[in-house]
Amino acid sequence: MNAELDSFERQLLSELRQYVADGAAPGGESERRRRHIVRTRLALLTAGAAAVIVAVLVIPGIGSSPAYSVGFGNAGEIYVEINRPEDAEGLERALEDHGIAADITYLPELQMCAPGRYTAVDRKLTGMMTSVGEHQISVTIPPNAVRDGESFVLAWSVLPMTAEEMAEVATEPGVRVSEGFHVSVEFDVAIGAVAPCEPIAGT
Repeated sequence: MNAELDSFERQLLSELRQYVADGAAPGGESERRRRHIVRTRLALLTAGAAAVIVAVLVIPGIGSSPAYSVGFGNAGEIYVEINRPEDAEGLERALEDHGIAADITYLPELQMCAPGRYTAVDRKLTGMMTSVGEHQISVTIPPNAVRDGESFVLAWSVLPMTAEEMAEVATEPGVRVSEGFHVSVEFDVAIGAVAPCEPIAGT
């Protein structure tokens, strides 16, 4: 997804980047699994972060587009684009074809996977990031980010905002709400086995 950010969104993006940077310090799994709330139409996350994005403007998906695509960049990075939460196993196979083991999970109603199902790698994942919207997730995986014995882990769910939530957002100056949604996304790199996702309610 490509979108030009206005000054409000750039400020939120800067705050989100700082939030993730603060959470990258050593401290174990509790500091790796972060949840954050922003009001914007696009969020940019770095690896090791989980987020809940509250979006107030919709960028529609294209119904005829494939559920996902995987390809190489010029510098050897792998680009993943997920247009719909469909065929997680197919995406795992496509990533495996590109040399990356993966565990992809799509969940309903803003659920998330219970913590503790994998051990995150203990290193900084420079260059790994994703942009997130209602209908699409785009992921950049740089070369050597996922090594032998490791897996790329991603969990994604979407929940439409209620009329009351949209009315509350619409009271903010300069905000026009046509439709709203909550997006929950977590991604990281795990070492060793990844246990099946146990869905729990998001917060």
